Amino acid sequence: MLSGNPNTFAIWCDPVDAWSTEKFQNGCFGYFIGGELIWSMRSTLGVDLSMLAKLHCMRSDVEDVRLFNLPSKDAYCELCRRAFPATDSDAETSDFTHLVSAESLSDDSRYVFLIECGDKAKLIYGTGYDATTMGDITIPRGEFQSVVKIAEQRFSELKRRK
Repeated sequence: MLSGNPNTFAIWCDPVDAWSTEKFQNGCFGYFIGGELIWSMRSTLGVDLSMLAKLHCMRSDVEDVRLFNLPSKDAYCELCRRAFPATDSDAETSDFTHLVSAESLSDDSRYVFLIECGDKAKLIYGTGYDATTMGDITIPRGEFQSVVKIAEQRFSELKRRK
């Protein structure tokens, strides 16, 4: 099942019955960002989609003009430090405001961040703290949230049919 436009942003998820139980639909889950697939084969689909629906950006804006205008590699490094501070840092909490990775993607150290500015949004993504793996794409503001809602609805319909 694909929701969204894989050339900008889409969510792909497919249940795999052999991996699933009566309580959990497991399967493959991923994001297409700018035509690139970022995925995990270790997804509990309901958990991933439910978590996405509860992201900060689904109920509040994630506007940050400074971060949006930083070079993406610098923004990625800063967002990783905010979300996953080193144990020897002086950070008292983790800041997940901009983190939009599904749980299975984060478990694989695939981090995706959303930053909004005016009528645009930027998805910045990479693996772990390695800025050399990062990529980015600018999309219309609200596209990420719209795709999440569509994917969640389609998954709910799929579950009802089973």
